[in-house]
Formats: sequence, C-alpha cells, structure tokens
Amino acid sequence: MNKLLGYLRGPFVLILIIAVARFVFPNKMTFFVEIATYSIYIMANDILYGYMGMVSFGQPFYLGVGAYAAAIYLAHLGTNPLIAILIAIMMGLVTGALLGPAFIRLRGDYYALINAAICGMGLFLVEKIMLPITRGDDGLWYRSRMTGTPLLDLRRPEEFFWFAMIVLFIILILYTWLDRSTIGASFRAIRANENKMKFLGYDTFKIRWIGYTMMTVLAALAGSMFAINYGFVNPSITAPDRSAEVLVATLLGGPGSIYGPFFGTAAFIGLRDLVSTFITRWELAMGIITIIVCFKFKGGVWGTIQLIGGKIRGKMGNTSIQKA
Repeated sequence: MNKLLGYLRGPFVLILIIAVARFVFPNKMTFFVEIATYSIYIMANDILYGYMGMVSFGQPFYLGVGAYAAAIYLAHLGTNPLIAILIAIMMGLVTGALLGPAFIRLRGDYYALINAAICGMGLFLVEKIMLPITRGDDGLWYRSRMTGTPLLDLRRPEEFFWFAMIVLFIILILYTWLDRSTIGASFRAIRANENKMKFLGYDTFKIRWIGYTMMTVLAALAGSMFAINYGFVNPSITAPDRSAEVLVATLLGGPGSIYGPFFGTAAFIGLRDLVSTFITRWELAMGIITIIVCFKFKGGVWGTIQLIGGKIRGKMGNTSIQKA
C-alpha cells in the first residue's frame, strides 16, 4: 500500500497544482495543455538521453509518426479521436519494433546522425511522397469530422484539458515506476558501463531496444494529442530543426529524473513565450539560458528545486534539534 502511495503521491500533487492554476489563470488553459502534452514528448526523449545516455536529433520524426497516424485516420478513415490515439500508439510501437534493431546497434555520433537522417526522410515523406494523403504543406484539417467521445468531448478545449491531465497523470505514474524499477536501473547501468552489464550476463541489446520502443510509443502518444488538440497537422511538426528544442527542454529540466521533463517543459515553453514578446529571435536567448543552466545548475530546474528543498529541510531539522 505504501509503495502504491509512493507512486501516486507526486503525480497527484503535480496534477492538482496544474488544475488549481488552470482556474487561477483561466486565460492560460491552452498553455497548460501544451505543457502537459509536451511533457510526455520530453519524457520520451529523457528515456534515451537521461537514462541511457543516447543523444537523438530525430525526435520530431517520432512525434510526427503519432501526429500523422492520428491525422490520417481522422481526415480519411474515421471520426473517433480515441481510436486515433490508439492507432498512433500502435504506430509508435511498430516504429520501435522495426527501426529499433537497426538503430540501437549504433553508438554516439552515429546514433545521433542516423536519427537526424530519418527525421529529414520523414519530412520529405509527408511533404512529397505521401502528398495525396497528407496534402503536403497545406496540411490535414479534420476538426469538423471528429465526433464526440464519452465522458469528455475531446473536441471541446476545456474538456480536452481534463483529458490531457488524466493522460499526464497516468504517464507520470508509469514514469515513476520506470524510475524505480529494475528496467530503469538497467537503463542507468547501460549508460554508466555497458560492458560490465554484458559481463554480468544482461542482454543489453534487448534492454536498449525496450528503451527505444518506450520512447517511440510515448512520442507517438504526444503527437496524437497534438493532432487532436489543434485539429490540424502539417509537415512542420516533423521539421529537423525542431530537434534541438527537445534536447534544450530535457537539459533545462534535469536529465534522468521523474519530474525533470515536466519542469523542463514548463521552463522552455514559459521562457519561449516570454522572451518572444521582446525578441524576435528568441532562440538566441534560450541558448544562453541553456548554457547557464548546464554550467551552473547541472541538475536542471528540478535538481535545483530538490537541492533548495533539501537545504530548507536540513535547516528546519537543525532548528527542531536545537529547540529540543
């Protein structure tokens, strides 16, 4: 029971804070939905980079797999957003199963570059080769085709907000389990010393494949949520130049931590929206901020929060001892 509460407590508090903020700042509901959806996307990348130490410049491709799987279904085949999400998750699973055995054999720069290559190929695929289906740069519009769903109508922004909160809550619970599980420890061990893992008898190829597939599924889920929320998808979602954003958000939050992806997303999107109101090329300011975080706050935003919290608890503990 205590173990279950340990998994539920943190995600519940986080979702509760977002829900309260949604009513305190009613005009920022779209902002909170974007944070929830993007957090899942950053969690996908954090499995690779934060846990297994694999840098990928192809994350927009995996996001696009989910987004276009949901969009093509809604624009040409069906009308139920929930089925679209399930199809996107299945496409993410298929992508991980098919590409994983080839990609995870690569290491370091080769792995990063092969992902950058697949990202460029994905953009060409949806822009040119699949033009009759994807409609190229014009994109797919399908909001008017979507039908209502039970309990929460995902066509309505205020109800999609609660759906996004439910999905984020479930993913955070699973992510907490991953962080504390044997498979999570295996991911970290591979990052630290893969040769020792092999010496101990672990099949590191399968472990890396599992991690890669988890990433593709989470990224596809995030892509489908983007597609349903906006009711529109175009090739810009798969653009290779957006791959740097994922790494920046991961670094800002603190790689390899449960809540790092959420706080990294909040910091990235919040700073982006704030800085872009003053500076047209907001990327320059974000780059400077990222450099400062990497050098001065190695644990990112979440690591800094934990450090400050630890110091406060330490001072409170010392004060109580002195009073006693």
